[in-house]
Amino acid sequence: MKQRGIKFRGMILDGKWVYGNLSILTQKVNNIEAGHYISNSIGLPFAYQIRPETVGQFTGLLDKNGKEIYEGDIIKVKTINWLVEPINSEERDGDNYGLCVSPNGNGENYFLDKSILSGEVIGNIYQNPELLKGLPNG
Repeated sequence: MKQRGIKFRGMILDGKWVYGNLSILTQKVNNIEAGHYISNSIGLPFAYQIRPETVGQFTGLLDKNGKEIYEGDIIKVKTINWLVEPINSEERDGDNYGLCVSPNGNGENYFLDKSILSGEVIGNIYQNPELLKGLPNG
């Protein structure tokens, strides 16, 4: 299995998305307040403070349009929208990519497999939760 690079995404306080390395400071360091930060390879102090609930790790997969898929993304495959969620490393299995999805956010988890590559990212749970409502099992 191909090794994926570790990369995160998070929403900064003004609502824009940033991508890179994740740092979590549990206490103030010099002039930097405790919090969640995403930075480039240089790291702190060249980092953006982000809303911790929006942190999502890159899955290593691209949708059918070549867009990166992150935890928290909503992916449309045929007529069903799927929410990308994290999964514990102990639950990873063979050809699966170590991720779980809940169809329509109903709480039923399934391993994510190559079929997701035929879908496209249509939003994320933070900005578009309505995409998971009103659908079968949603």
